[in-house]
Amino acid sequence: MLLPQYILDIFAIYEANGYEAFVVGGCVRDAICKRNCHDYDVITNALPQETIALFQQIGLHILPTGFAHGTLTLIYQEHFIEITTYRKEDDYIDHRRPANISFTKSIYEDLKRRDFTINAIAYHPVHGLIDPFCGIKDIHRRTIRCVGDPNKRMEEDALRILRALRFSAQLSFTIEEKTWQAILTHAMDIDYVSKERIQAEFNQYLCSDKPNALHFLRAANVLELILPEMQRIYDAPQPTPWHAYDIFTHTDIALNHSKGYNLEKKLAIVFHDLGKPLCESFDEKGIVHYHGHAEISKEIAKQRLKQLHYSNTAIKYITTLIAFHDYYVCPKRKVLRRFLSKLDNDIELALDILDIQLADNHAKHPKLQKELIENILASKALLLQMQKEQDMIQRKDLAVNGHDIIALGYQGADIKKALEMLYQTVIDDPSQNTKDNLLSLLKTFKS
Repeated sequence: MLLPQYILDIFAIYEANGYEAFVVGGCVRDAICKRNCHDYDVITNALPQETIALFQQIGLHILPTGFAHGTLTLIYQEHFIEITTYRKEDDYIDHRRPANISFTKSIYEDLKRRDFTINAIAYHPVHGLIDPFCGIKDIHRRTIRCVGDPNKRMEEDALRILRALRFSAQLSFTIEEKTWQAILTHAMDIDYVSKERIQAEFNQYLCSDKPNALHFLRAANVLELILPEMQRIYDAPQPTPWHAYDIFTHTDIALNHSKGYNLEKKLAIVFHDLGKPLCESFDEKGIVHYHGHAEISKEIAKQRLKQLHYSNTAIKYITTLIAFHDYYVCPKRKVLRRFLSKLDNDIELALDILDIQLADNHAKHPKLQKELIENILASKALLLQMQKEQDMIQRKDLAVNGHDIIALGYQGADIKKALEMLYQTVIDDPSQNTKDNLLSLLKTFKS
């Protein structure tokens, strides 16, 4: 494992003063997995106050970010390095925090408190890998396994349940059977985890691009705890020619086709059909219809995302994607200009909405997919061409303004209606955007 020079410098400072230090956890795991390492966590037998004195005496800045738990943040060469004193943890309270911690001189005791064997590995360029719980073997077996008794580990800290599922998704590892059973047993304890931490784990999980991601969370008894609304669509049939799968399976398949999408688009897919059970109706042939489900799904997403403490900016963007996920488009300029007009001509937003529609169509009836997908791809291509040509009409581009309309005798709300009528006319046919044409239309409209 090749460590960056700034980490080697930290080791040298400790060792010159009679202490030891190792890197631990994710950076070691990722190096063994041949994945890129971005953050290096350091552990040491030096007490927190000793670490502070050590680095302050050579003019370095160190922050007491988690002093009570032995964690400090060293600022060195523009890097922020988390340094923690070896510690032991006693009984946990509220399924999240240890009741007591005590510092130790034993690296074994420190590794023993960690969640999974793959994260309980330390490394030093001279001393090599310290792996008392066979984490390297589990990495090679591609297995997530708790350190010690899985039931005790999950009962101690319910966040470990979400971490196990996230690591399984990110690394494409299987979860060892006893660890899996402990997840099922203690899943309800997720209620003790803060909404911010649930959101962070869920975000990383979604962005792992794990196949059948929602089914996996459902199998772990976790999905309905994060998103209770999901229970409405479990096994909910869709008796319509457009669909071959129940709503939940359809959603998961759509998510399978979101590889490379950003978080906001993935979240939009997760929520896009949650409103269907609340508005279903059947025609005389027994075919189901979901009129208005996009708007209902948007409101469901808005409320749940607020409760999970997503930002207002993210919520607005995600709910806009949901609201337009079933908006009809086709590769015709006037259709796409109308589409853009509803989005303030935000071309990037329009393309993101079409990405949602593309994933959605991949999850529809296999006999219909090809035509639906080709329609969206052609629409995206034409949108990009229109962007190059600046073929987008804004209200300010109209050849007439409010004063012209008032001069023709329009008043009050009729002025706004007249402007909207002209705008839609010009969207359909930009050649109509001359003052004479528009004034003529206004005169006809008024009469």
